[in-house]
Amino acid sequence: MDPLRSPLFAERLAFLEASEFWSADRHLDYQLRALQRLVEHVERHVPFYRDHMRHAGFTAADIQGLDDLRRFPLIDKPTIQDDYDAFIPDHLDRSRLHHRTTGGSTGTPLTVYADDDFYARDKANTEYYMRVFGLDIFSHRSVRIYGDKVDEAEIRQGRYWYVADGRRLVMSCYHISRETAAAYVEAINDFQPRYIHTRPSSILPLALAVTDLGLELGSGLEAIFCDGEYLTNGQRKTIEQAFKARLTNIFGHTEGAAVGIGCPHSTALHFMPQVGIVEVHGADGTPLSEPGTKGEMVVTGFNNPVFPLIRYRTGDIVQLGKPGCACGRHYTMISDIEGRIQDYVVDRNGNLVPLAPAIFNYNDMDWRGIREFKVVQEQRGQLVMHIQPEADADVTALCRHAEQHLSAIIGEHFTIQVTVVDRLDKTRIGKYRYLDQKLDLAANFRAGAHGPGAG
Repeated sequence: MDPLRSPLFAERLAFLEASEFWSADRHLDYQLRALQRLVEHVERHVPFYRDHMRHAGFTAADIQGLDDLRRFPLIDKPTIQDDYDAFIPDHLDRSRLHHRTTGGSTGTPLTVYADDDFYARDKANTEYYMRVFGLDIFSHRSVRIYGDKVDEAEIRQGRYWYVADGRRLVMSCYHISRETAAAYVEAINDFQPRYIHTRPSSILPLALAVTDLGLELGSGLEAIFCDGEYLTNGQRKTIEQAFKARLTNIFGHTEGAAVGIGCPHSTALHFMPQVGIVEVHGADGTPLSEPGTKGEMVVTGFNNPVFPLIRYRTGDIVQLGKPGCACGRHYTMISDIEGRIQDYVVDRNGNLVPLAPAIFNYNDMDWRGIREFKVVQEQRGQLVMHIQPEADADVTALCRHAEQHLSAIIGEHFTIQVTVVDRLDKTRIGKYRYLDQKLDLAANFRAGAHGPGAG
């Protein structure tokens, strides 16, 4: 069912708009009631949490305040990977659920299961934050530069885009170069979009080319929504100057347990209390509350009861912002997310190509069977993808799928090799990095090569 046509979509959107200016105390009361319902659900139906509660000696009736959330253990991706079925209600068949995957900047893929109701709630979240900026997904034209593949026949004709639903101009981020930038700008100007949806690494090469070449964009563009990756202040400035539009960072969580949005008054992320509970933990695991302190974000989601996550470690290092905002919303404020600056790979002509959209576009890549992965580049135009498979995975099929997926998107300018390894080394802070880039990216930026075909 189309989630936009679901009655739950309209119901959820109406609730978000009705509750957005609630007092902080009223939001806390709502979160407590939502947490109590969630705990009652997992106690009855979800093996991982049911077993923990039995062994720890507490029940749903013992959840009387948000501090009682600490009765639950912290979990992470490997915890879930060890037994997916333990996180799915025991009366549901995993094979009948939808699934999507998150690669994550640390190279630990996770399959997330959901039902139609989750997608309706998720789309309502999107429409809600669009309305915060006076826009909507139903009538306003937009441009999507995100990692979508454009048909090869269009590429050969010099068209690196297509129109979807009559109102979205979907553009390839893999063919942006100094030679093609003018065509991209002309197509955007002809389409007259109100906003752009993108990733920082996907749009940055076009922003650089627009600035370097002195290209002019039309005046109708109102906003650029970026998600999926860490956004630096330098990237924000470059993109906003090139497109002459406000850039808004969005924290969109594939796991569905948190949504962080901007507002017209602030660039800080406002985490929606209607979606879940956000904690920030210090290095010793102590929850932090003072504005300006930094720690790991831990989330508990309300929106996906078929795959509930309680106290899930996101791996994102964040800085707590001051409570409240001039917009009047009493949401949890995160002033900065210190994720890894997204990486590029270098094609055989010396052009920079964003790897994150190809790797992490969960609508296209199926990560099931892959426990960890890492892409290594030591020479221009050559990528080696190391895969650590799950114990029961079809290794040959996994390698073929990964190679075909990457080759179909960026293979024209790269030789791609996939190898299987028994283990992958962690960084000194205990994480995996999805890209081990051994080339000098700064030299390529200075040379002015920003995308395929520029050399």
